[in-house]
Amino acid sequence: MKIFFILFIFLPSLVLGSNFNKIKKALKEDGFGEIIPEEFHPLISQYAKNPISVSNNSIIGDKSIMFEVNNGECGEEPKSSDCDTDRERSEIYYSHEEWKKVKWYKFNILLPKDFNSIAPATMSLIQWKRHNPSKVLVMFRHTHAGLTFNRNNDSFEDSEIVLKRNDELLGQWTEIIFNTNWHPDEDKGFMKVWIDGILKVDFKGTSNTSKGEELNLRYGLYASAISRYKKVFNTEIIPQRVIYFDGVNAESKCEKLLDKTECKKLFSQTIEKYELFMHDKNDKKFHNHSIVKLPINFLK
Repeated sequence: MKIFFILFIFLPSLVLGSNFNKIKKALKEDGFGEIIPEEFHPLISQYAKNPISVSNNSIIGDKSIMFEVNNGECGEEPKSSDCDTDRERSEIYYSHEEWKKVKWYKFNILLPKDFNSIAPATMSLIQWKRHNPSKVLVMFRHTHAGLTFNRNNDSFEDSEIVLKRNDELLGQWTEIIFNTNWHPDEDKGFMKVWIDGILKVDFKGTSNTSKGEELNLRYGLYASAISRYKKVFNTEIIPQRVIYFDGVNAESKCEKLLDKTECKKLFSQTIEKYELFMHDKNDKKFHNHSIVKLPINFLK
């Protein structure tokens, strides 16, 4: 009986560990460049039904990675608990990102046509954090407005730039190219984002902080402040969320990530205005008046 009990406790973790090898193999087949997946995020619920799996719903090669979160799938560790902090997640975790060096990232994401938004709760799809102290730098998020780029108020003046609205986002693949050097010097730092080959963010200035040199990347589904959704929609049930990632890659130069012709097209673009999403935590749905057009120099 004692042996059975021990196996029962550790079986979910063993299954997740075995599944990670399949995920890493699928990612490697697309070529992950300078970012090597380290593990599933330790706060994925050990009782999650199907948190991360290999899918044939792909745009590059024949496989993608599917992330899924269902109601109540919150994880716990000895020193941390999503269950106690209003969160749920299913993420792949990467550590030891370098700062003060140029990096080019590429992600292809697919939010299904029937994707269950949990706005006004916060839904991060891709995020980078620094350590010691642990603070968020930037996020790509799903909001009432669609896909947004968030320079997070943990580290910067908070902003939510609209990248692709829901009517174009849901049900089709979206390519995200993100270029930065994670530099704390305002004269050297920068951030650029292209969505489906179109420049959406072109920021010059502080792109990291002077403290916390080690960075990490994680992507998938990470929901926080989920009680906002419950309050606004008067429910205790958070709907199932699913997203697909494909062709995740990072390199030190654009030409290593894309061909020279594509890079030339990216470099030739400029941007004049941003669409800023001024969200409200009590909004039940998207409002057109929540979008404000601002010049590119508003970012800080």
